[in-house]
Amino acid sequence: MKTILLDYKNLKANTNELAICLGFFDGVHLGHKKLIEEARKATKGTLGVLTFDKSVSSFIKNNKSERVLTSLDDRFKIISKLGVDFYYVMHIDKDFLSLSAEDFIDLLKKMNVKEVFVGSDYCFGKNRSGDYRLLEKYFKTTVVELLNDNNEKISTQEIISLIEFGEIKEANRLLGHNYMVSGSVAKGKGIGHKIGFPTMNIKLATNYVYPRFGVYKTIAYLSNVPHIGICNVGVNPTVNGKEVTIEVHLPHYEKSTYNESISLEFLDFIRPEKKFDSLDELKAQITKDVKEVGYDIF
Repeated sequence: MKTILLDYKNLKANTNELAICLGFFDGVHLGHKKLIEEARKATKGTLGVLTFDKSVSSFIKNNKSERVLTSLDDRFKIISKLGVDFYYVMHIDKDFLSLSAEDFIDLLKKMNVKEVFVGSDYCFGKNRSGDYRLLEKYFKTTVVELLNDNNEKISTQEIISLIEFGEIKEANRLLGHNYMVSGSVAKGKGIGHKIGFPTMNIKLATNYVYPRFGVYKTIAYLSNVPHIGICNVGVNPTVNGKEVTIEVHLPHYEKSTYNESISLEFLDFIRPEKKFDSLDELKAQITKDVKEVGYDIF
């Protein structure tokens, strides 16, 4: 799958005919996967997916989270496994959000789009004025019915809410993969090391959704090698911390990893974050947490 960055103000004409899936695809959840998989089955020619470099919520208040489930790179990795040929990333800003539905259709025409695949609730253009009915006037249009779970639509916002409430297993089920954040290992305050449980602080690569503050069973990937561990998300109240951090402890892993790339999958919620009266109490609790996590998944 090839990535193509698009600037709507200077969009170059495409000579090859294209079928395209439209949406933001944050999380690339089961509903998104269904749309892309059906498009791949129906399309013999070139298939693309169009996403944006930022979320619409970054610019306007629309009762949706400004935080995201996936970075552009995360989306690429998941979508690349679905048989897509081109990963189109459109740069957006406030001016882009002022484009009319007809303006957006003109952009698709310039891309030489001949066929589009959308969910039944897909809308586009200023004030969400365009939908699949307008697309049908210009392109061969396939509307994929929304994937339901217990008679409710699977949505990115629903999954975000589940993660924020610590319902990681349910969120992972609706995603069709484990919720993951990526970034690099940053230097922390060294408190974990002092009590015998050194941690890696993760400097996030994008504005990810924070899971509910607490301790989680996780898998950390360093140099593409998986390591089972426990992760704390929160402010470290025992040491009067204020800044939100994500830090992971990997038993039996002792290498120095500062600035190394890391990805972290959340598997299960262990317990809420708690302020302990002393570091000794914190150490005793972490000992219990490590035993509860176990090492039986590899």
